[in-house]
Amino acid sequence: MYYIIANLLSGKGAGKKCLETAEKFLTQNNLPFKTEIIDGHGSGRALAQKACQEAKALQAQNNTVIAIGGDGTFHEVLNGMDFSAARLGLVPAGRGNDYAVGAKISFDPKEAMQAIVHGKPVSRDYIQVGDRRCLNVCGTGLDVEVLKLTEENKNTYIFSLSKLLLNYKPYTVQVERDGFKQKYKCVMAAFCNGTQFGGGIKLCPPAKNDDGKMDLMIVKPPKGPVLMAMPAFVAGQHIGKPWAEHVVCDKAKITVLNAAAIEIDGEIYQDSVLDARIVPGGFKTFE
Repeated sequence: MYYIIANLLSGKGAGKKCLETAEKFLTQNNLPFKTEIIDGHGSGRALAQKACQEAKALQAQNNTVIAIGGDGTFHEVLNGMDFSAARLGLVPAGRGNDYAVGAKISFDPKEAMQAIVHGKPVSRDYIQVGDRRCLNVCGTGLDVEVLKLTEENKNTYIFSLSKLLLNYKPYTVQVERDGFKQKYKCVMAAFCNGTQFGGGIKLCPPAKNDDGKMDLMIVKPPKGPVLMAMPAFVAGQHIGKPWAEHVVCDKAKITVLNAAAIEIDGEIYQDSVLDARIVPGGFKTFE
């Protein structure tokens, strides 16, 4: 059974078009499906829980939940999944589709559906952050303020980042890993399972979603105007720079000492701690 969970508002109408393609594909292949529409923030998680409960009750094989939307939709659905009951297929329909870029998921909805229905079952990693799952990137610092401004003014992430960097003030975080603690003055600090965020900013090009590791990226204030370092940051050329610290690890904790907000897959949570660990192979999907 295929359970479609679609965000029709994603990608300025892309969600609706992708849903039409997905339903047509399943109908042409004579495959049974049910469609649920996300009708508010957080409902994707509840719909995924409902689908998995029904799938488990059917005691059938090859049940699949199909999430149609952007990274925020994928985040909600991932957090409602019971992978003992169903696998999760992704059809990108957002503005940035950052996770899909790193995971090499086709932006063509028909090709994405082809992989879900006829592709090979595979396992990918996700990051467990407290009681929440993160598919792509979770972090704190300037990125939280950028997300807020982007949502308020409907600008691009990069435009909002440029504007905020004009009046940049460092964030103070404490990082705990491998038995020691260290404080940083930083632009941002994040854990990465995917390679990019913010609609194309290549935060961590070396990150892989199937290596059983997560990547800790700490972006510190460079010498000179912070804004001048942005082109290298956007292009992923900050790796190896003195102002960018990159560590591969299994688990770590970031505590924000002068703020109380974090972001997980672009969703903002009022918290001050990112207590994260990698879950190798926990995300059951297709390729």
